[in-house]
Amino acid sequence: MTKVSNHRNIETSDPHWIEWIIGAISAVIVLAVIVWIGKDGIADHDASPDLEGIVLQTEERSDGFQVIFEIRNIARATASQVKVRGEIKDEALVLESVETVLDYVPGHSKAAGGLIFQQNPAGKQLTVRATAFDEP
Repeated sequence: MTKVSNHRNIETSDPHWIEWIIGAISAVIVLAVIVWIGKDGIADHDASPDLEGIVLQTEERSDGFQVIFEIRNIARATASQVKVRGEIKDEALVLESVETVLDYVPGHSKAAGGLIFQQNPAGKQLTVRATAFDEP
């Protein structure tokens, strides 16, 4: 219902200065989002995921040595069914190799998991890397 004061419609008067400021801020935010989405759609043309493995921590458990890792996808493309292989090496000799599968690693994101080794990786070269993936 329209408010009436002295038989005049209040809504027909000039907008308050706060309305102009809020409108200008909103317009800037909307333009920034449009530019950001447009840049992302034009500039990022990653055809496939770019996956890198990082060891976060190693803990001794009752059934072996648990290695917590993270797979980072620095590309825009998404990867699914990511095979991850962890290896303990002593110089060039692979002492133990363990694999797991991560269901999903989105673009510009990361996923974590764990590998369980029988041998202690301390003092040896421990690597975690993605070896295969599917396109979702």
